[in-house]
Amino acid sequence: MNALNHPTDHIALVTAGRRLTWGTLWNESARLAHYVKRNAPDARHIGLYAANSAEYVIAVHAVLLLGKVLVPLNTRLTKSEIKTQLETADVDLLLVDETCDVPVPQLTLTMRDDEPISDFHAWKQDEVMSLMFTSGTTGRAKAVKQTYGNHVASAVAAREHLGYGTRDRMLVVTPLFHMSGLAQVYRAACFGSTLYVEPKFDAARTLDLITREHITHVSLVAVMLDRLLAIGLQRQALRVVLVGGGPVPKPLLEEAERRHIPVAQTYGMTETCSQVATLLPSEALDHLGSSGRAILPTRVRINPDGEIEVSGPTVTPGYYKQPEADAWTTDGFWRTGDLGTIQDGYLYVHDRRSDLIISGGENVYPAEIESVLRRCPGIEDAGVTGRLDATWGTVPVAYIVGSYDPLELERLLTEHLASYKHPKAFYSVRELPRNANGKLMRHRLKETAYDSTR
Repeated sequence: MNALNHPTDHIALVTAGRRLTWGTLWNESARLAHYVKRNAPDARHIGLYAANSAEYVIAVHAVLLLGKVLVPLNTRLTKSEIKTQLETADVDLLLVDETCDVPVPQLTLTMRDDEPISDFHAWKQDEVMSLMFTSGTTGRAKAVKQTYGNHVASAVAAREHLGYGTRDRMLVVTPLFHMSGLAQVYRAACFGSTLYVEPKFDAARTLDLITREHITHVSLVAVMLDRLLAIGLQRQALRVVLVGGGPVPKPLLEEAERRHIPVAQTYGMTETCSQVATLLPSEALDHLGSSGRAILPTRVRINPDGEIEVSGPTVTPGYYKQPEADAWTTDGFWRTGDLGTIQDGYLYVHDRRSDLIISGGENVYPAEIESVLRRCPGIEDAGVTGRLDATWGTVPVAYIVGSYDPLELERLLTEHLASYKHPKAFYSVRELPRNANGKLMRHRLKETAYDSTR
């Protein structure tokens, strides 16, 4: 999985104003690797905290050449959240586009040595190559271990199911610190595809690139697809429009079908290095609400409690330094925490980790928000659930027992949580629905009578 496997004069990476061949990409990455090795020779876990850019991709490959563990960090998180993740993942060094106020040594992405590194690492299948964060229902950030074998198996499975090759042009408009973005970097490295990277999603810009650059593959969430269709997206050269973050609404599928746009709905998670199951475009309208069949050799089953379990070469070996959170069954399946059914071989996901809120493609965990709400003086108890939203799909709303100063609450939220995690409505309630063991019954929150809204 490196640039040495591809013709040095083929285009590897395209960003605004830059086109890098595989030869140039390798040279840039190897020179950055040399610089990192010379300045931080003992660093084992290297964090990457930057916006989408050519330098970001170069840094990913530099860490790969060094044989170090990559830790992509979400730039939308607060300083408090970032500090927690740096500690959790034992990050020794941070590669940044701009220095930030955290207690970890930092080097900027643009630095290079004159000479490239020559003794690049030969990866073994079971070596941990990356740590990517997911939030658990307790609100504590967990670092998912992903091996070299996991990443390669994920890329190969995607190629077999959806098709990727040297002539493909893959557009990334989602953050590279998310699995959906990083997976495209590794797929391009495996298969020699040309990777187009945008700093963020802009509908007009994305439509222009799809048209002008003859993009063949793009990964989106439903709200992005909706905006592209609204401004005139046509099939062009597209072979796969991969859409994650929940089922695509029927009207969008019907409009995409009318324009012959190949929408592939997918279900996956950080713990499985991206896709578990994908619904092929030709099946979209015949299996509404389904995430498709498992991508071989991944195996999917439903346990007696209705929970989705998966096994296969893409599944994580576990969480870093949190083995008590690992979700293995005795026969080697990973319990996803998501509820679903399988009908005629097609997977239907009914709840993504029952309490998980997916807002604009971002995973939002209620327990993490609740832990911050309870820090506010006067708040005795708090519960968070999702509310349907026309723009973002779902947004968090909070149910609060007690009284509080709204300004103080806003200060706490801003300090500790990214803005997309902030509740969009606050309801004052007398008590929260809890079972005999004191566990909050989130599905009953919306049934709770409330006194006021802020």
